[in-house]
Amino acid sequence: MPKDSESPSATEVGVVDFMEFMMKDQPGNQTRMRGGLMWLDFESDEKFGKPFNELTESQVLEIVDLVAWPDRASEEYQGGVRWFNLLRNLTCSGYFSTKAGWDYIGYKGNQPNVWDGVPQEVMDKHGFKLDEKYIPIYLKPEERGVVAQWDEAGNLIG
Repeated sequence: MPKDSESPSATEVGVVDFMEFMMKDQPGNQTRMRGGLMWLDFESDEKFGKPFNELTESQVLEIVDLVAWPDRASEEYQGGVRWFNLLRNLTCSGYFSTKAGWDYIGYKGNQPNVWDGVPQEVMDKHGFKLDEKYIPIYLKPEERGVVAQWDEAGNLIG
């Protein structure tokens, strides 16, 4: 994921370190990852006579296009497609688990919401009734952002 005007690159936010961690944490993927990296160099050498890291951007994209679109990839590139899917999934997982990734998609995290208690029809259906003395304690819209306080005996005090 390259840097653009809205977000930093995957490399800048530590996705390479994330991938290294994942390969250590899930050693079953190591052979697939190594095989895919070897395939990149092999394909680069076959097409352009040099290793993948020495390719121009257009040459890189030519190889990526062979495996990045599973529905368009030929049968001979299906192994490359599976490897590229692993790489893409790890890249996205690493990127979108960072603050920069969250900011990019507008993720706000868990936010408190408004809850006015169990709906009356549900209470009625199950034969429950909220004791009237608790309504002013539990259902105070003006205090929804305030954390409840409890006494030592576990009683709600405010």
